[in-house]
Amino acid sequence: MRLVCSKENETAYLANLPRNKSFTTGITLNTADSNLSPIIYLDTTFTEFISSRLNNPVTNYATDGRVNSILDDPHAAVYVSNMVNLVQPATTLKVILSAYRHSSADFRVLYSLIRPDSSEIDQSFELFPGYDNLKYTTAQGYSILDKSKNSGLPDTFVSPSLDNQFLEYQFTANDLDLFTGYVIKIVMSGTNQAYAPRIKELRTIAVR
Repeated sequence: MRLVCSKENETAYLANLPRNKSFTTGITLNTADSNLSPIIYLDTTFTEFISSRLNNPVTNYATDGRVNSILDDPHAAVYVSNMVNLVQPATTLKVILSAYRHSSADFRVLYSLIRPDSSEIDQSFELFPGYDNLKYTTAQGYSILDKSKNSGLPDTFVSPSLDNQFLEYQFTANDLDLFTGYVIKIVMSGTNQAYAPRIKELRTIAVR
């Protein structure tokens, strides 16, 4: 187990370490020119520690209703968009994004729809169908095998990313009842906090 202690804990518990320090940095300076010497400006140096909030609380997204909840989702890493209001009602919702996803990590995408007859009621979130629950009928069309088994996965399988590689993901929900607004939710999970999913270029399209 490794940790970086506060000054008080370093003084109280780390007497066996040099200068009671729980974290030290070793720097090797060298030069190929005898007339030049490397310089380090200590007044501008710093060390930054980052820890991603990441857990892996759900085994089966299709059957675990907590992920559909507005308030009781068990994921430590959750993104929820602002509400998008539409001028014209729509029946299809598509989410397109670029993501870095390590083999130890995962993310799922959900949506909550605002319908003309329920604009004042908070709607629960629904998972996008996912490639594991789709049957492609044409190059552009598909049918859902079982709506109770929606998984929140993308429309097609996307391999895990290489180092710092962002790949495109698409999520589509067709043939929905008319809706006048929507909210997008992304839940992220993983077993290694050093490899949390990273998402950019999030776009949404609603059409009829």
